Amino acid sequence: MYNTQFAKPIFYIALCAALPLSGCVVPGANVPYGASPAQPAYAQPAYAQPAYVQPTYPQPVDSASAYGNAPPASSGYGLQYGVVSEIQPLATSNAVSPGGVMGTVVGAVVGGVVGNQFGGGHGRDVATVVGALGGAVAGNQIGRQYSNAAPSAYRIVVQLNDGSSRSFDVPSPGDLRPGDRVRIDGNRLDRS
Repeated sequence: MYNTQFAKPIFYIALCAALPLSGCVVPGANVPYGASPAQPAYAQPAYAQPAYVQPTYPQPVDSASAYGNAPPASSGYGLQYGVVSEIQPLATSNAVSPGGVMGTVVGAVVGGVVGNQFGGGHGRDVATVVGALGGAVAGNQIGRQYSNAAPSAYRIVVQLNDGSSRSFDVPSPGDLRPGDRVRIDGNRLDRS
C-alpha cells in the first residue's frame, strides 16, 4: 500500500518553492522594449510662463570664412577605415526563455524529491525546501543553456587605422568576421 502521508507535504513544499521562482515570468515577455502599448498621457496643469526674449549679441567676424576658405562642415566621423577586431553577441531582450521556466519547475520538483530523502522530522522539511530551491536554480540554468534562443543583436568592434576603436550595435553581423577590413562612412559599416 502506498503511504500518502508524506507525499502530499512534499508536493506542496516543492510547489511552494517552484512557484515564486517561476513567478518572474511575465506574460508578453517576448515583446521588445518600447513595443508595448504606452501608458495614457496625463493632463498637466498649464502654468503661465513669462515671455523670454533672447538678447542678440554681435557675432565676431571669422577671417577664414571671410576669405571663402573655411573648412567644410563635418558630418560626424566622416570616412574611416579599419579592421573588425571582435563580434560580440548581446543579451537577448527576453530574460525568461521557455526552456528556463520548464527547467525551473522540473528542477524544483526533482530537488524537492531528492531533498526529502535526507534528515528526519523538521530537518527533512528543511532539506526538502533547500533541495527544491537548489533544484529550481540549477534547472533554470540548464534550461536556459539548452534553449536555442538567438541573440537579439551583435556588437561589432572595429580597430581604426588611427589606433582608436569604434563599436556598432547591429541586428546581424552579416558576413563580417574578425580580421575583415571595413570602411566606415559616418555610422555605416561596409566591407572594403
